[in-house]
Amino acid sequence: MSLIESLPYSLSVAGPEDIDGIGNYFVEVLARGSSKHSALTIYLLDTHAYSPDEHNFGGYDWLKKNQIEWFKSTAQGLKKEHAGYTHIHMDLAFIHIPLPEYRDDSLPRKGEWREGVTAPVFNTGFRNALVEEGVVMVSCGHDHANEYCALSSNEAGNPALWMCYAGGAGFGGYGGYGGYHRRIRFFDIDMNEARITTYKRLEYGEIEKKIDEQIIVEGGRPAKLS
Repeated sequence: MSLIESLPYSLSVAGPEDIDGIGNYFVEVLARGSSKHSALTIYLLDTHAYSPDEHNFGGYDWLKKNQIEWFKSTAQGLKKEHAGYTHIHMDLAFIHIPLPEYRDDSLPRKGEWREGVTAPVFNTGFRNALVEEGVVMVSCGHDHANEYCALSSNEAGNPALWMCYAGGAGFGGYGGYGGYHRRIRFFDIDMNEARITTYKRLEYGEIEKKIDEQIIVEGGRPAKLS
């Protein structure tokens, strides 16, 4: 992280030393023009590596309680300042290892589910914390060939949170799965309309084509599957 912090244009920071992990931080994106108000807040949290308790919870690690408390207190502390923005402020989140809720194959989704979701077995409730604090979308990586966005709803059945995969772009790990081309997910954000459109582009082949283009946030709220 020290190296990443030192790179030109890097906005990364190690984050608070008193919570688990390195790289728990947020980035404020200011509105266009001379505005000093934040239009977007991007939360980034460390999802660690392998489970610290393989006997009871095999597989991968999970977001810790103090990380979730830090996220909630930070989000609540920023709300008053965000209320001064003349348009609709939006909160987004990025993690590496998917949340356990990504495993729910009954959720409406767009894009391909090609491999098992290697989320942690132990669920500390970060999905619920994201919804409670008004985060409209979260995106992860980790599973190289999964590339879907799934819509998680609230108890009333209304859209609550879009959960996306980034798409496998790097050459440092596996790929393939029946002709799968490496790809990357983009998020186009219209801050005037509080709209988020997402799609993927391929490494080669039809590189100009926007794959599975969809609007996931409209008017600052998660939108239904389009």
